[in-house]
Amino acid sequence: MKEKVNMQAIASRHNVSVVTVSKALNDKDGVSDELREKIKQTADDLGYRPNHAARSLKTQKNYNVGILIANRYVKSQEAYYFSVCGEIIKKLSENNYSGLMEILMPADEEAGRLPRMFLERKVDGIIVLGQLQESYLRGLETIDMPMIYVDFYVNYSNIDAIISDNFFSSYQMTVSLLEQGHKSIGFIGNIFSTSSIQDRYLGFYKALLEWQMEPDPNMIVSDRDGLGELIDLKLPKEMPTAFVANCDQMAYRLIITLKEQGYDVPGDVSVVSFDNTIFSTISHPKITTVDNNVTEMVETATRIMIKKINNPQKTYGRVLIKGTIIKRDSDKTKKA
Repeated sequence: MKEKVNMQAIASRHNVSVVTVSKALNDKDGVSDELREKIKQTADDLGYRPNHAARSLKTQKNYNVGILIANRYVKSQEAYYFSVCGEIIKKLSENNYSGLMEILMPADEEAGRLPRMFLERKVDGIIVLGQLQESYLRGLETIDMPMIYVDFYVNYSNIDAIISDNFFSSYQMTVSLLEQGHKSIGFIGNIFSTSSIQDRYLGFYKALLEWQMEPDPNMIVSDRDGLGELIDLKLPKEMPTAFVANCDQMAYRLIITLKEQGYDVPGDVSVVSFDNTIFSTISHPKITTVDNNVTEMVETATRIMIKKINNPQKTYGRVLIKGTIIKRDSDKTKKA
């Protein structure tokens, strides 16, 4: 039978104390990042597995992190947040935590009902993935539990947030269309819906202003209602030569709609978007998009959450994750 590995065995490998090993494995202060990574690697190599039951009794923690997502974001199996949630759960597992996903139903969000995982004290902290109604968030922020927002932020709040650099990514994407000769560019997205869509619109707006242009209100096409539910796209009467869509799913739907109305993409209309999800690759043509660097976003979110669980008073503010443009086939230089 393989001998059970304990923290003393790990400590001996690095000539440190068991206390130091414990701090490293639990992401507590007092250990350098370099030593922390070495200790974690050794623990992994040796097959160390903590005794969660004993640890929970000692620390009064569950070693579970909740992931709260609104139902509207996960209505399809291809939903972007499903993949992000899966990555969060995997990263938590690597750090000896479990991830518990709870889907917030519309009636519960409207009524302001707090998550069951909080009410039943099943988790040590909550990651809110995707923007919720402001009234719900205000109620959620009254609970005494470490919390972070992922992929959105709210201006009135002091809750730490990990977000893509949507403003700059959209600015770069729009500039690329302008450099291709497009002088009439539309935007797909409800700019009053989420902070992510707003920032992508503002980056789009800044690029146009730098080129001595202003967005045409008639070419701003809403993709969802006030509750975040998707609606049919209504194309403008005077078509632009390019669109910036707020996400791949909307770009995918837009391309289908354009084709149904006789437009060629990118021959007549170029389309670009964000997120680098499956929608960008199953589309015909494949969509030029922004990769949000989900890996870094997830690593940052899980690291900060675990640190907050161990030190609830510590704050990190708004953390930006840089995106990368992935060039594909849905945009091209406009003929003069």
